[in-house]
Amino acid sequence: MVDIVTVITGIVLVLIALLCFNFAIIFQKMGLKEGPEITFDNGIKGILKSFKSIIKNKWWAFGAVLGIVAWFPYIMSIGLVGVMVSLPINSMGIIIMVLAANRILGEKIKWYEFLAIIVTAISPVLIVLAGISNTVINLQLFVFPFIIFFVITASITIFCLIVSIKKRGTSSEGFFILLTGSFLLALGNVFTNILAQAVIQANIQLTWYVWAEIFFGIFWFDYNHLWVFLGWWGLAICNISSFAFYQSAFQKSRVAVVYPVFNSIGLTIPLIAGIFVFQQTFNNYFLFFLAIVIIFIGTSALGRFQNVEQRL
Repeated sequence: MVDIVTVITGIVLVLIALLCFNFAIIFQKMGLKEGPEITFDNGIKGILKSFKSIIKNKWWAFGAVLGIVAWFPYIMSIGLVGVMVSLPINSMGIIIMVLAANRILGEKIKWYEFLAIIVTAISPVLIVLAGISNTVINLQLFVFPFIIFFVITASITIFCLIVSIKKRGTSSEGFFILLTGSFLLALGNVFTNILAQAVIQANIQLTWYVWAEIFFGIFWFDYNHLWVFLGWWGLAICNISSFAFYQSAFQKSRVAVVYPVFNSIGLTIPLIAGIFVFQQTFNNYFLFFLAIVIIFIGTSALGRFQNVEQRL
């Protein structure tokens, strides 16, 4: 049994992380409001040009650093009290974000939007309570279902990107940019899971050349190292890409609406992949599927509220 001092320390650490994570997003939003618009019409060159100017903004830079710093107390908290305690507490930070967005950014949050945000934020708690088990991936058997999952998810992502471009300048643009970034983040989380399992099964040790073994694992010429290579570059490409999209979504929509949708989809899609691709199980499927339904309802409602307000 974990002693009371450890529990209190773990909770204090996750509360510190909670504040850092949410204020990091607020500060980034402040910087984005002063920077050039992030657009995707001109490809990577146009995105890099926008960010070259944005990173010079002191508020955005401070928010980015604060977001990185937040991971240290969060990881320490998980180590002390486990994800079953840390994740539900951290997910409640959305309440602080809504209040900060209202007070600092001047974003008006209506009562029904606040209700949808809170309902969406509850979903990670339900997923944790559902109790995932059987976390080991069979790298031999998962390939075919993974390819199907990847093709479907990538197709949805490309569709959302195309719609966002076609809807440029309309009330729907920001929401579809948000969905594009959310699905890219979800794919990045799936590749992270693959990488973590492949590193273990490839028996990669902490040596001075470990970075080369991960970055260029394909040249080790064995099956497990191949998935180390694919896992690393998959997570790198998807996470970097998602960063540009959700920053753009922050520019075009209210942060209190964007973040809960982004966070929920980024968490849920990998868990769905865990069931149908990686053959993982839950102790309570009712709570898991209830969380999925809540995310769908909350995301749809927030998107509709956003569109209605922008039309007005």
